[in-house]
Amino acid sequence: MKTLSKICFAALLLCLCACASDSKNEPISILAPQGAPALATLPFADQETVSVDYVSGSDPLSAELIKNDSAYDVIIAPINLGTKLIEKDNTPYRLAAVITWGNLYIVGEADYQNGDAFAAFGEAAVPGKILTHYADIKEVTYFNSVQDVQTQLLSGKAKAGLLAEPAATATIAKAKEKGKTLTVLQDLQEKETVDGQKGYPQAAVFVKDREKSEAVLKHIEQFLNEAADEEQISAWIEQLGVEQLGIPNAKIALSTWERQNLKYADANTVKNDIAEFLKLFQIVFHDNMLI
Repeated sequence: MKTLSKICFAALLLCLCACASDSKNEPISILAPQGAPALATLPFADQETVSVDYVSGSDPLSAELIKNDSAYDVIIAPINLGTKLIEKDNTPYRLAAVITWGNLYIVGEADYQNGDAFAAFGEAAVPGKILTHYADIKEVTYFNSVQDVQTQLLSGKAKAGLLAEPAATATIAKAKEKGKTLTVLQDLQEKETVDGQKGYPQAAVFVKDREKSEAVLKHIEQFLNEAADEEQISAWIEQLGVEQLGIPNAKIALSTWERQNLKYADANTVKNDIAEFLKLFQIVFHDNMLI
């Protein structure tokens, strides 16, 4: 009888180990916007059990966030977008972490004077709110995208404009090729937050099941908060493709890495920053927004 009990116990242990192993290897699906937030997902290029889809604009993110049956376990999105849906009880996702702390810069000609033609993007979104809150620009003409602002600057129709990295550095480089000199006139992330971060909570990670997504969150945290291996990052970017990631090229992505302010912070540790930032969007922060 004792022998039989030992055999049954051993069989149970094997079963539990197998279940734990299967749980760790359970497929995880991520949805991420192109640009700086997409870079946080680079390590998953080598992982068979984690798949990432990249999209342009916020509409595809909103469409998935509001689905109760969305196939995505993790969605990276502007923090105001996800928390607004949580506030309205229109999403099953909850806030897990902040991964970007602002990558907005004013780029223009050295002789730019406040009142000269100024181009910007994201009027009702984070870029427009940050520009209004942190910069004193008298007259602003808003366009649909960063690319439109880049066109205005390169054509000389605007003497200065709001750009996000890595597009800011790419625009300065393209201007140089045309014999035109553009520089960074202002870093909009200079102000330190109440929780001691540099910048403001911009892109965030939203999940449905913390336990299922825990390994993915940990992987992103280690990648963003530890010293970056530039050769490995370049290899991942080449593997995934700059078009898919929505970045100019690997060289610019690496040279602007610090200015993109990629840093993982568990949402529970930066609640004051989140609450303060969401005030710009008339969103009242509550702990039930957190996973």
